[in-house]
Amino acid sequence: MMKYFKIFLLLWTIICYIGQINGYNIDLKVAHNDIENLRRYLNTKDTSDTEVSEVFSKLLDDWKEESEKKLLLSQIVPMYLKMLESIKSTEVKDSITNLTQMLHTSNKDYFEKTDQKMKRLNEVKQMQMSDIKIQRAAVKELLRVLRDVSSLQGQQKQDFKKCKRENVRRRRGC
Repeated sequence: MMKYFKIFLLLWTIICYIGQINGYNIDLKVAHNDIENLRRYLNTKDTSDTEVSEVFSKLLDDWKEESEKKLLLSQIVPMYLKMLESIKSTEVKDSITNLTQMLHTSNKDYFEKTDQKMKRLNEVKQMQMSDIKIQRAAVKELLRVLRDVSSLQGQQKQDFKKCKRENVRRRRGC
């Protein structure tokens, strides 16, 4: 039972997050009620003792930055759409329709471009780096990659120094 509660609590959290990012006016009361209806329905269907404690929560906790969350949610939202599509029940049809609409709109408007970038990243991972032609092209781009890495490291150092300065000012009462 806790398995479904955690899954749908996470679904509710994702819908809230999507609504905040997109400025959508998602009716969270409706979303909450629909998730509760779905949770009650699923709890009656499976009475086994084996529970899955978390599905996506740990990932969402670990990925903190907005760009990371965007990338992660571009993969999670379609999973929820598949899950909702797989539930065949007239008892919770309205709830499934409402949640699917919320997720589908967000996925289409917000996460589709990110998903395309993710697919491109997967294509890059499949490159045959032992191929001499790819090696030549990669070496030509290596300095640019190192510059980007260096600028990210420099930005992290600046952010750390800024945070440290602010903490010192707070302690001094400035």
